[in-house]
Amino acid sequence: MTTSLRLGDITVTALNDGASHVPPMFYPGLDFTAHPGLLREDGTYHIPSGGFLVQGEGFTVLVDAGTGPLSMPFPAELAAAAGLDPAPASIADGGALPGALRAAGVAPEDVTTVFLTHLHADHVGWVAPGGKVYFPRAEVVYGAADWDALITPAPADDPARIVMEGARAAGVLRPVDGPIVRIAPGVVAHHAPGHTPGHYVVRITAGGQEVCLLGDAVHHPLQLDDTGISFLFDSDAAQALRTREELLVRLAEHGVAVGTAHFPNPHFQRVRGSRDERSWTDA
Repeated sequence: MTTSLRLGDITVTALNDGASHVPPMFYPGLDFTAHPGLLREDGTYHIPSGGFLVQGEGFTVLVDAGTGPLSMPFPAELAAAAGLDPAPASIADGGALPGALRAAGVAPEDVTTVFLTHLHADHVGWVAPGGKVYFPRAEVVYGAADWDALITPAPADDPARIVMEGARAAGVLRPVDGPIVRIAPGVVAHHAPGHTPGHYVVRITAGGQEVCLLGDAVHHPLQLDDTGISFLFDSDAAQALRTREELLVRLAEHGVAVGTAHFPNPHFQRVRGSRDERSWTDA
């Protein structure tokens, strides 16, 4: 499995920060009994969290910033609703991203831009853990529509709110709202709403090749050919489905390599086949 791709003078590397342990109810429409291998012994589906490093001449971009140095206890009310007894100790654990960056030869001060596909807690964690900026020289770019939808209404102790308000106080944020946003040479974000109103995907093109980083536009591998599967926290499930289908059609037609945020064993894949019979293959 490939966790790093070279496109001309740009390198894209998948980075891991940790994992989340989510109950089946997070995937409406997915019959886990038909796919028994998906659930672990604790009764949850384990998904990675992390980000992607995009390195080119004169820039180092981090796309998404993981969960951060946190271990989030599994909420008792969620365990009861999901029928988990006992429940896992945590619903999300982060902390591995700095080590992954070091392994790639990158220090926090080397990152020039952090681009957030959206503002859920498992994508923003290392922006400003505990409210303190982690990447001292980086501009943090995100979809403006997510602030009022996700940060403003969140409680004061919400991890994403703490992180993003810390970054705002430090003056490093740049909200964007255009359909297409240039991040760096060969690195462009495209508005792809549905999972959240300000959700973006990121296209990297160089050397006649392309990689598309999907954020949470496609949240589970089975969504490739099952339009009935959604995600509990999609802000607009119908819009998310439209966005997902448009992306998948294009990705299959053009043979684009893709990086996904929450597929098991993060690596790059491609979509093969037609709308009625698609499959994932390794890139």
